Amino acid sequence: MRAWIWVALVVALGVVGTRQAMAKSLEERRMHTAREGELAHAATITDRACGTHLKTGFAWSSFAPGQALSQNVVSWCQAALDAMEDLCADPQGKEAVAAKVKALTCAGADAPAAALAPDGTLTFSFSLTPNQNKLMVRDYLDKNL
Repeated sequence: MRAWIWVALVVALGVVGTRQAMAKSLEERRMHTAREGELAHAATITDRACGTHLKTGFAWSSFAPGQALSQNVVSWCQAALDAMEDLCADPQGKEAVAAKVKALTCAGADAPAAALAPDGTLTFSFSLTPNQNKLMVRDYLDKNL
């Protein structure tokens, strides 16, 4: 009997997850696609400067509902790309970025933060308020690459 309860619970959670994914409006899906494209395009400049082929994306679920719809999150995320470009201005920085940073994920958060995962994914978290800048990301990467 317990096995049946667990199976029912797993199925129910799957249905809830599917409904949440389907709950995104057409407007949200279009905005996500547009912003992902804008970020990928912006990363081409960083790729040229750093000799990288960055994969980029957003952790959309980390933003408050409607928050990313009302503001262009790419402009905040650009700070991480700018920080990498600054580091790539010298040969050692360029070598470190090219060797260790493989992807950039931008996420919503109460306070700005940067973290580099062992797989090479740099996650830049930020709030959609003024005072976000590339110096925080640059300092993090400078100390952790």
